[in-house]
Amino acid sequence: MRRLGQLVVALVATVTGTLLAPPSSLAAAGAPLSVSVVGNHFVNGAGQTIRLLGVNREGTEYACVHGTGYSVGPEDASDAAAIASWHANAVRIPLNEDCWLGINGLPAYGTAEGYRHAIESYVAALNADGIYAIVDLQWTAPGSLPSDGLRSMPDDNSLTFWTSVASTFAGNPAVVFDAFNEPHSVSWSCWRDGCAPTGATSGCAAPSPRSGR
Repeated sequence: MRRLGQLVVALVATVTGTLLAPPSSLAAAGAPLSVSVVGNHFVNGAGQTIRLLGVNREGTEYACVHGTGYSVGPEDASDAAAIASWHANAVRIPLNEDCWLGINGLPAYGTAEGYRHAIESYVAALNADGIYAIVDLQWTAPGSLPSDGLRSMPDDNSLTFWTSVASTFAGNPAVVFDAFNEPHSVSWSCWRDGCAPTGATSGCAAPSPRSGR
């Protein structure tokens, strides 16, 4: 955790490396969805500027912890079609770090493989209806603690999580990675330089100039 700043940089590098991949020629011809970054904006496979407008599909971050399923309500083709009927072009899917990795006793429902498959299937359903998927790291926890809530920052399990997620969706140009959602109770210097946590759910202590970073 003392090198949390380096972890965040690594996460961003992983994410942007995928986002900045060149759009496929098929997408440019109007076939599958494709999104990439040019300057400070998104473009589609045809190189046209696009704006992502949509909804947050909650549940995938906590249902697996509560043992009630991989999500709340159906996350399938019918769900994707309903969202598409609202003229949304993006859906954010919040994920649970431990449920995806299968660590610290999670998921409480099913298996990590089942959780990952459920997310992949939902992303495919959204893409089939012309909707970009924003995959988001939402619930985390450091070390051997279960990721059973929203915490301040990414942690020592987050790089492993994003390495796996990036590998899973590396061939899908219609997926956007949101490195971490709702950071709170930390200073900019903590994000920039890394810091030592003051508690499992709290913010971070100010980094020491002698910490060796």
